[in-house]
Amino acid sequence: MDVDRLARFREVVAKAKAHPVYREKLRDVDPEKLTLKDLSSLPPTTREEWLAYLGENPKPPEGASLMHLTPSPVLGWMPEYLSQEDLHYQAEALAAHYRRLGLVGKKVLVAFSYHVFAGGWLFHQALWRAGNLVFPHGPGEAKRVAELGERYGFDVLVTNPSFALKVAQAGGRFPLLLAGGEPFTSVPGFRERVEEALGGVALDAYGTSELGIVAGERPEKDGLWEIPEMAVLEVLDPETLRPVADGEKGELVVTALSRTLMPMVRFRTGDLAVAERREGLTVLPRGVFGRTDQMVKVKGVKLYPTELAPVLAGFGLDPKGFQVVVERKLEGTDKLVLRLKAEKVPPGLFEAIQKATGLKVDEVELVETLEGGLLVDRRF
Repeated sequence: MDVDRLARFREVVAKAKAHPVYREKLRDVDPEKLTLKDLSSLPPTTREEWLAYLGENPKPPEGASLMHLTPSPVLGWMPEYLSQEDLHYQAEALAAHYRRLGLVGKKVLVAFSYHVFAGGWLFHQALWRAGNLVFPHGPGEAKRVAELGERYGFDVLVTNPSFALKVAQAGGRFPLLLAGGEPFTSVPGFRERVEEALGGVALDAYGTSELGIVAGERPEKDGLWEIPEMAVLEVLDPETLRPVADGEKGELVVTALSRTLMPMVRFRTGDLAVAERREGLTVLPRGVFGRTDQMVKVKGVKLYPTELAPVLAGFGLDPKGFQVVVERKLEGTDKLVLRLKAEKVPPGLFEAIQKATGLKVDEVELVETLEGGLLVDRRF
C-alpha cells in the first residue's frame, strides 16, 4: 500500500475540523497548509473529551459501518465507530505492515475476541488482506487451540501472551506469536518465557480500540515501530505537553491515520513510553510500560508508579501487589519506600528498579495487605 502520509494526515485533520469534538479547537487551522512538522501546533485531545461528547450523542453517527465497545468507568461502555472507508483503509494499511514482516501465505489462528471488542477484527482483516488463511477462533479454550494448531498446521497464533502460555501448557506449538493486549516486551524475561514455551518467535504490537494497531515489532525485535500508514506517534511530557528528548519518559500521543469518522488527532493515550527516532519513524524501544495518570517527583526525578509493575512481574512478583510511599528524611530530603506483598525481595530487584526509573529505593516493607492507593505521598 503506497500512502501519501502528508495527504492522509491533511485528510484526517480536515475530517476532525468538521467534527464537534474538534470544531472549536481547529477553527483557525487550514489542513491544506499543514505539514507533519506542524503536528505539535495542534491541541491534544483526551479520552475524557470524547467520553463527554459520546455521553451526549450515544447513537451511531451517519456513515457508521462497524461498531466496537470498550469498557468505560464513565459511560459503562465507550463506543467506537468506523466507516466503510475507514475499514478499507485500515485493512490495507495493516496488511502492508504484515507483508513487510513476511506474513504472506501463512495459516493464522486468531484467539482474540471478535465480540464487542475490536481485537480480533483488527488482526483478522489485515492478515487476510495480506494474503493469509485466517481462522477466527476467538478467546479461550487453550486445549482446543493447541489441538487445532497441530491438526491443521497453523503457522501463526494471534493472542495475548498470557493466553499463549496457557496454549503452550496445553501442548500447543506455533512458529510465530503475534502478541498484544497486555504488557509484554516491557516485562523483563516475559518474551523469553513465551518463546521457549511455544517453541517459536514472539513479536509485540501496540494499539487501542480508538486508534487501531499503531505500532509493531519487526523480526529484529528492536522495539515497537510506528506503522507509518496507520499513525503518527509522539511522546510528550504529560505536564508541559512538549515533546521529550530521545530516551526520556513521557505520554504516548497518537494521531491515527486510519480514523476519519471518529478522528483521533493527537489523542492522549495516558500510556507511558520512551521514544527514539530511527529511519524517519518513531520507535518505542521499551514498548509501553505504565500509565501517566499518577506522577510524583522524588529527589527531583519524575516517577510514574505504574512503571514498577512490569519490573516486578519480571521477577515473578504480583505486578499489582505494591505501593509507593514517599516520605521526608530528618534532613529534609526525599525517602522512597516500596511496600511489597511478598515474602522476600528477589535478588537484583532494586538494581532493576533503579535502572528503569533512575531512582534508588531507600527502604522496602514486606506486607500481607495493602491499604490505600498506589501512591502515598507523606511529604506535605
